[in-house]
Amino acid sequence: MKTHNEKKNVRFLTLAVQCVFIASVALPLGAHAEEDELYGLTHPANTVDFGALYVSQKSAKFGEYNGLNDQGFYGLGSFDIRGGKGYDSKDSGLRWKLNGANIGTTSRSFGASISDQGKWKLNLGYDELQHNITDTFQTPQQGKTGGNNFTLPANFGSINAANGQPSARELTPEQLNAFHTEKEYTTRRNASLGTTYSITEQLSAQVDYNHLEQSGAKLIGTGSQGGISLDGGSTGRAEAVNIIMNPTNYSTDNLNAALNWVGDKAHLTGGYYASFFHDDYNSLSWQNALASGASGCTGVNCFVNNTMSTAPTNSLHQANLSGGYDFTPTTKLTGGFSYGYNTQNESFPPSQIPQVNGNTPNPFDMMQPGGLPTSQLNGHVETTHGDVKLTDQSIKDLTLSAGFKYNERDNRTDSNAYNYFNLGGVGVDNQYTGVNTPYSNSRTQYEVAAAYRLTKAQNLRLAYEREDIKRWCNGVVGGAQCVASPGSDEDKVSLTYRLKAFEAVNFNAGYSFANRHANFDHNYQANTGDYGVAELNSQNKIGFVAYPYASRDRNLVKTGINWQITQKLDLGVNGHFSYDDYLASLGVQNGRSAGVNVDASYNYQENSSVSAYWSWQKGERNLRSGNNGSPTEVSTNIWTNRLEDYSNTVGLLTRHGGLLAGKLEIIGDLSYARDTSEYSTKLFYVPTVSNTPTACDSPIALLCGNLSPIRNELISLKLTGNYKVHKNGKIAVAYIYQKLNSNDYFYNGQQFGYTPNRVMPNGLQEQDYTVNAVALSYNLVF
Repeated sequence: MKTHNEKKNVRFLTLAVQCVFIASVALPLGAHAEEDELYGLTHPANTVDFGALYVSQKSAKFGEYNGLNDQGFYGLGSFDIRGGKGYDSKDSGLRWKLNGANIGTTSRSFGASISDQGKWKLNLGYDELQHNITDTFQTPQQGKTGGNNFTLPANFGSINAANGQPSARELTPEQLNAFHTEKEYTTRRNASLGTTYSITEQLSAQVDYNHLEQSGAKLIGTGSQGGISLDGGSTGRAEAVNIIMNPTNYSTDNLNAALNWVGDKAHLTGGYYASFFHDDYNSLSWQNALASGASGCTGVNCFVNNTMSTAPTNSLHQANLSGGYDFTPTTKLTGGFSYGYNTQNESFPPSQIPQVNGNTPNPFDMMQPGGLPTSQLNGHVETTHGDVKLTDQSIKDLTLSAGFKYNERDNRTDSNAYNYFNLGGVGVDNQYTGVNTPYSNSRTQYEVAAAYRLTKAQNLRLAYEREDIKRWCNGVVGGAQCVASPGSDEDKVSLTYRLKAFEAVNFNAGYSFANRHANFDHNYQANTGDYGVAELNSQNKIGFVAYPYASRDRNLVKTGINWQITQKLDLGVNGHFSYDDYLASLGVQNGRSAGVNVDASYNYQENSSVSAYWSWQKGERNLRSGNNGSPTEVSTNIWTNRLEDYSNTVGLLTRHGGLLAGKLEIIGDLSYARDTSEYSTKLFYVPTVSNTPTACDSPIALLCGNLSPIRNELISLKLTGNYKVHKNGKIAVAYIYQKLNSNDYFYNGQQFGYTPNRVMPNGLQEQDYTVNAVALSYNLVF
């Protein structure tokens, strides 16, 4: 389902266009004062901007990051003020700076710095950024955005979500009235402090500290616990889905300190980095009203209480060392090393969840008898990085290089068996055992390359890369297997050719081939809930390999040309094509990607130009799997699936200056973008519904064919007029028009009256919008 809300105020649009036209004849935005070049070096230019902006329609998507998410007026303001004797005095290097930007929006920033050039520097900073996620989310849950406890109204009642029942597709008037709209957003407030001090000409130190506060919430899908008896009969519906607000009340403190040394032939930096993440909560609670059958309960006793954990508090400490040495002016060595220690030891939230009066068991314990094996994860991960690169240019026209990189993530977290009840309930059939497997990996990379200048205008580069990946787990309890693919190795060869012809044409072309050989254990067994009986992975079949762990050949071709046709006309064209071939009989078979970019610019007179661009991208993934088969039986009922992504963007930019005796400048920016994703599935056998053969295109099968395309179309227009009122003052007006059309069937199953049996509706909409905005500002340079 789609809901469109495109209210167009004709009078406002007419006025906006007239304002832009008038401003284009009498106004400006973003021009720069004409200053004598030498005077500008000794007397810094200070700028102050202030004004107002009006937005015609509220839209979380339009204002996702720019802070313009509500209808109405916004203040505009920015400043950049500098001073100090260091600009015009030979006896002092003291300089200072104050700046601010986007002051009237939720993406504002401020900064201050003071320095004695070549000796020391101190920086202060503050910035905000609000991510507006959606303004269409509806929920009956009571609780504020950013909170961690949500409850249903006492009169909401129970919903019969048994198979064959209308479930939440038919809600009572009281239930419908309980739904209210919540704006979903997260806000980041960041403060920073940094200092640099030169101890000697060769030795300096720097310290940077950053404090980040986050608030708000993001939407998260949840599953409700089943098997809890409701007061009045029936039980809570197992796996019932409620979309709720997951709080993001976080704080992060980062500290980065370094000591730098620079010599005649060498340089060395030693540093320390620390990061401390804290979550104000350790759990999130909500209620579920969906039941497995009709219930006679009334009031608050109709709901199941649920609890889940939130992001755990953790810390990271890391030591860094990097440097370089010049053996000769043509032979140089650089390298680095770092070691990190990451811990996560926050206590687990209680596993016992109190239920409302009359519901049993009360409290409900998610764990089987015996409870949790430990009170905290005892998370411990060590990271190691090392790199070295040698470059030699001692042979004329030839550059040789060799490099090595090593990255390791060694997870030393304790492994334990967690005996719990799944969402089905508390019976013996719902007893599961999960084992946390501390996953570790390492990546070793080698590269050798040679670049040779064939002629003054031609260059050829040949490179070889080798990558080895290892995967393992440390001390898994009970000896359970951890990884299906313990490792892979990949060899890559690339060749690049560059040509500069006629001083006006730059051409490049490249080709690379990579071969990845992966080790995969088709008899890999993993625990899937019943630790007493080792089971194979879900849906594992002979020949199936997940594509990140499959052997693969990759071919990539790139080419491009930049041509300055005349002194006024430039043209650029570049493109790429890649093909991945996965060597697995089932799973992803192959993938393709291609792209073309074209841009041209024409300077038809001084201070005036026009540019146009076009970009086309396509991606394709083909998958093959079987409807039957097992780890010991070859699949025969084969089906295939194709995913295709298309992207087209075209734009036109123009700038016309020198109008009205050089006082007026007009800028235009028009673009159109269209992104599309398409899925199609083909069956090579006859599916059945209730043992009756059903054609693939039958409306009751819904098993194959093409799904509706997922599509986004964006039209954007920006017109700006800049007019110089006097030498140091400018007035500017801007008009912005943006229209987004979106079509995504993801939202269909979340609408009222259309939800699946175990899903509570939330009314989330595709965020179509049509927004007009007008801005007026004044810029002063002094």
